[in-house]
Amino acid sequence: MVQWGVKKRKNNMKDTFDLYEWNNKRRLKEFIINEDEEDQFASEFDNFADDLADEIKDELEDNKDKINEVATVVGILGYILLSNTVANMLSKFAKKQFAKRDWGKGEAAAKKIYDFTHKNEEAFKAPIRRVVGMFTKDDKKKKMISDILYAIMILLMAGQAGGDAVNYIKKAGYLKGGLYGLKSLVKGTEVAQILKGVVQDAVT
Repeated sequence: MVQWGVKKRKNNMKDTFDLYEWNNKRRLKEFIINEDEEDQFASEFDNFADDLADEIKDELEDNKDKINEVATVVGILGYILLSNTVANMLSKFAKKQFAKRDWGKGEAAAKKIYDFTHKNEEAFKAPIRRVVGMFTKDDKKKKMISDILYAIMILLMAGQAGGDAVNYIKKAGYLKGGLYGLKSLVKGTEVAQILKGVVQDAVT
């Protein structure tokens, strides 16, 4: 009876160990998959930022005679956001990423979007600041424009996951600067037309 009890205890320990080992392997596999997905997203996000910056440069070049150091953030962004090409690029990237990733819906999706994007925020903004810097030396304007475009990009992705995701992103506060700039941008300007129905929830 004693021997049986010992044997059973040993088997239980083995079962417990096997379950522990299986859980560890499963977690490791999930971690590797997630890391690979994050690396893939980072690469695509960086490449998109470069392509977007090139298009922004073209748009501003076309209007360089109207842009000078007196030009406002609203004025510069107006030329950028009223470009069908830029608007389509932002929209298509958001839709493609959401369709490609298992981000879920609502708050769960918002957290995933945050996890994936905040690590690559600077890489997204840097080429935009550089391009805008060709048309204005004002660091505040360069920062605000890159912040607003970054906020629009995140909100477009969140919009794919529904209103709950957009609200979560807004409340999370990490887009605070960009959202503030976006709200001031759309007040009584024609730029509102390009944003209407796209990130409307963000500015109300």
